[in-house]
Parts: sequence; structure tokens; C-alpha cells
Amino acid sequence: MIYKANKGIILSLVFKQQQNIYIDIKTNIDINSKIKYNIILSPSLYWVKKVSLPIKHARDVKKIAHTLFEGTIPEDAAYSYHAYKKEDSFFVFAYDDKKILSLIESKGITTANINAIYFAQSELDTMQGTYKANDTEALHVKDGIVIVLPLKWFQTLQLVNVADLKPSKEKIKLQQFHHFIDSGIIVKAIVFLILLIVVFSVELFIYKHQKDQIVKQKDELFAKYHLKPTMMQNKAILSDYERVYKIQKRIRKTIASFLKANLNKDEKIEQISYQNKVVRVVISHVNKEDEKRIIAPFYQQKRMYKSHISRGKLYVEVTI
Repeated sequence: MIYKANKGIILSLVFKQQQNIYIDIKTNIDINSKIKYNIILSPSLYWVKKVSLPIKHARDVKKIAHTLFEGTIPEDAAYSYHAYKKEDSFFVFAYDDKKILSLIESKGITTANINAIYFAQSELDTMQGTYKANDTEALHVKDGIVIVLPLKWFQTLQLVNVADLKPSKEKIKLQQFHHFIDSGIIVKAIVFLILLIVVFSVELFIYKHQKDQIVKQKDELFAKYHLKPTMMQNKAILSDYERVYKIQKRIRKTIASFLKANLNKDEKIEQISYQNKVVRVVISHVNKEDEKRIIAPFYQQKRMYKSHISRGKLYVEVTI
């Protein structure tokens, strides 16, 4: 489940010429040009998911982070993604660099005044219960997720204490311009462009040079790009690449369906594998009723699949 707050707070502490500030859209800050700021971003400035995945490293989770947020966040921005592991779970983030940078600039904070930037999630997740942040807002940790709630929902709250706050190692870097493109798509695009260059180059030489010059230039180009001797062979290679790309796209879509599945708290994906055009997934702590819920998307999409439950585990095989 994604938690996103609607407002923000300012909490600050000077420590060795550094000051921690918690920023949001509706807050005002008095900036001291002699201070380096550790900027802690309000939950209203990012989206976060807490997930359990059969993956070892956070860097690998970051590669598939966009699939975890598909259809759940607005599509009118170019998002960056971040992930880190804590205990047995991964915390995965999506955020709009441009929006955050504009907000920081509007507060009068320059790059020279920034020491580091953090999410509230990584800095305040050890709070227990609910605490007063200011006259209208409260901080709350729910299922390990830091969120902002209206203060009027509560009666008496203790003021949140940040006197001993020490920034974690989970700082992020904001980029003004960024685009994430699947590396497989880039490789196939390069191959396609190289083939187009070869074709148009050969046609150009036909009009400008004699036959022996055309043959010579063609041989040099094919040798330079390590292409096959005939165009028929190169087209066959391109066809193979396109076929592999379509299969990989279907595999990613199938895996994404499982990763986005509305699993119960105790249900966990234990294994995801692919062999012989079949994606196999094992999910623990599943009963017969839960099986219908989990495989419903594949039934609705009229996908070929098989599923069965054994010893409390759901085994699903989806044909690509």
C-alpha cells in the first residue's frame, strides 16, 4: 500500500554547522547562508512501498521499481526511483526530481547550502506511535511507513523530539534531467539504427561512385560493424532480436502482475523462475480462497496458466 501525506512540517537542529530541516510545500524557512542543510523530504513529496521480494540487493530492486508503481501514481511526471533494504523488507521510492528541486529553490535554499537530501521515511521510521509536529499536523508510523496526519484527529500528543537526530546513510541525489530506458531496448535500437545506416550508405554510394568503389565501401562498413556478408543474414538477426524482445516484454509483464498483486500480510513470493516459456511463481501462506484472488488477473486476461496449492503454498505456472 502506498502512503502519501498532504502537508508538511519543519523540524530543525544545528549540529556542527549543519542543520536538519524537514520541508513541505506550505512551510516557510529562514535560511542562513553560513549553514549546510540536511534536507529531509516530507512524505507528501514522494511515494513509498514496503515490499518483500526474492531479490538480494537493493540495486536490483531499483531496476524493477517502475513496475511496482505502474498504475498507482500520476503519469504526468518523469520519476526517479530509490530503494534500500531494512531487515527482510525493501523500501522502494518514486519521486519527481523537478518538483522537489523547484520546491527547494522556492525556499531560498541554494545548492551551496545543501549538505544532503533524505526521505522522512529513512530518518524518522523509528518513532513509536503518533507525535505532534506543529499546530495542525502530526507524524505517525503505520506498518513501518512514516506518514503525516491532521493533528485534529488526535487529542493530546507529545511533541516529536529531533534533538538527537543523526542522518542515516540513505541520502539521495536529485537530477534535473533524467530518463530511464530499458537497456535491452537501447541495444535493439542501436542494432536497428546501424542497419539503417548501412542501407542508406550503400544507396548513397550507388549514385556517387562506380561499382567497384561501392563494393569496397560496402565491405569496409560490414567489417567495421561486424555484420554478416549478406543483407538476408542481417535481416534474420534483426528478426531474432525482435522475437526475443517480445518474449522479454511478456515475461516482464507477467512478473509485474505478481509483484503488484494485492497479497495479504503473511503471503510472500518465495520464488520466481522462468524456463521453457513458462514463468513459475511460488507464494507461501495461501489457501483456496486466496488462490482465486491472486490468479484472477490471468483469468481475466485469458492467459494460459496452471495453479495448485500444496502444503499452504500456491504454485502458479503462466505460459508466455
